[in-house]
Amino acid sequence: MNRYQDFLKTAEAAARAAGELQRRNFRRPPRVTATMPHDIKLALDVQSQRLIERAILRRFPDHEILGEEGSRQSKIQNPKSKIRWVLDPIDGTVNFFYNIPIFCVSIAAQERQPDGQWRNVAGVVYDPMRDEMFSTSLGQPTRLNGRIVRVSRRCRIGDSVCAVAFFKNPYTIRHGRAAFNALLPQVRKMRLLGAAALDMAYVACGRFDAYIEFGVKLWDIAAGLLLVENAGGQTLLRPAPEPGSFELISMSGAIPSLPRIVKW
Repeated sequence: MNRYQDFLKTAEAAARAAGELQRRNFRRPPRVTATMPHDIKLALDVQSQRLIERAILRRFPDHEILGEEGSRQSKIQNPKSKIRWVLDPIDGTVNFFYNIPIFCVSIAAQERQPDGQWRNVAGVVYDPMRDEMFSTSLGQPTRLNGRIVRVSRRCRIGDSVCAVAFFKNPYTIRHGRAAFNALLPQVRKMRLLGAAALDMAYVACGRFDAYIEFGVKLWDIAAGLLLVENAGGQTLLRPAPEPGSFELISMSGAIPSLPRIVKW
């Protein structure tokens, strides 16, 4: 087993443990720690992240962790670590709060390159309510519960199912709504799941033909980027106006007109 596979096994185990915690607490009254106009934070977000952190650092105590619920260096304070874990303990917290069973755990391992950039080398997206584990590592195919999956081969825009997300701030609402309106008359169906990592996993396994968002964080998409790439898809990625955020179109690549339609 190479080390990327070791990272993957660790990520899968941590995601399953966090997912089990979330299943046990689903439909129980959650403790809200913060509310925003288009988002909610729960105590369970932090509990899930700490569980994942412990699982990773038990196996790799010199690694760095970057998570949605606050980042910290590893136990031995190694800021020059060549491996960084990027995680979202509950992607789809608002869904969870409203008892909508569409949320997931996203965990990615990244390796620092000689130029200082980070490369995704392992990633998992785990849907605990459906017990679906999307997983991959550098140079390996994307799998769903162990079975190799590929992006959609649909090549007609009229046959496609696309996802858009845009309920964050005035900028993302404006641009996301424009993309939604541009696609709606041309595609078969539009979907808004409310969980970016799951949107990308659905692109990777061919359920969606594309996912578009104009303001998403690294922990939402790090694992998904590798899932889509290793499943034969592609992602157009650029910085968003909000610091630390990104705009993206993640897609199968079989419909070349998609970026033009949404004026990318």
